Amino acid sequence: MAKGTREIRRKIKSIKNTRQITKAMEMVAASKMRKAVAGTLMLRPYARLAQALLRNLSDKTVQTIHPLLAQREVKKVLVVMIAPDRGLCGGLNTQLFRKLNYYLKAEKKKAQMPEIAYIAVGKKAQDFLRRSGKQIVAAYNAISAHPTLKDTFAISKMVLSDYTLGAYDKVMLVYTDFVSVINQKPTVRRLLPLSRHALEEMVEGIDTEAHQTKIDTQAEAVAVQEYKFEPSPDTVLEMLLPRLTEMQIFQAILEATASEHSARMFAMRNATDSATEIIDDLTLLYNQLRQASITAELAEISAGRAVLG
Repeated sequence: MAKGTREIRRKIKSIKNTRQITKAMEMVAASKMRKAVAGTLMLRPYARLAQALLRNLSDKTVQTIHPLLAQREVKKVLVVMIAPDRGLCGGLNTQLFRKLNYYLKAEKKKAQMPEIAYIAVGKKAQDFLRRSGKQIVAAYNAISAHPTLKDTFAISKMVLSDYTLGAYDKVMLVYTDFVSVINQKPTVRRLLPLSRHALEEMVEGIDTEAHQTKIDTQAEAVAVQEYKFEPSPDTVLEMLLPRLTEMQIFQAILEATASEHSARMFAMRNATDSATEIIDDLTLLYNQLRQASITAELAEISAGRAVLG
């Protein structure tokens, strides 16, 4: 009996230590999540206004079609997959990998499946693609917990260069979209060729109604303004489109980062709650065994006294 209670005390102490760790990780994830969500929301107004500006410019540029806007037969596809560097974030990674597999199944159903290459952003993405035997042309690990636009320049430069040179006919983004603190949505969407619809998809999400109305009003104002272009609308579009592509990649990484921290916060909270429940159950079992041991000892004492008496 003493051995049983000793083992239970050891388990309780071990689980309490684990609960302290998961609680600390929850608090750290919550702090990082607030900063990541703030960064994500700050970029949304720029994205929406940029979409309105693109619409205005594309209506006025008729001389040539920019390579980033041109539609061509899809023979080669580049997939930019954005995933965390670490685990302990619930089913976030599993859901993202499942979403990619659904996309690949849809591509296989086409009459001519395109050749697909991958850029892995995050160690988990790299590990999954290697296990699956996918062709990885580049890998970027250890993206900052609070990414900046500068952190994404290398990815954007490679994507723009390869697409412009014709190495790929389409570029897809695979990442987790931050819808709310309790809802993260695995997303597969087209990055290039650039389109109005792609930009509209990117800015949909967790804006409040009042904030959304303000941004829509600003975007509408941009759309109806008359511009004087220097030297020409085509030249302005030539400079603008690469910046919009960079902004979309940056936005996707911000969304993925916010989703990661949010998922990890809830995973650690659930782990803390589970540890508390286990401790309560073990404490109850410990008290029952201890009470049974005391009762048995009292019974032995009473029996011995009865024999002697």
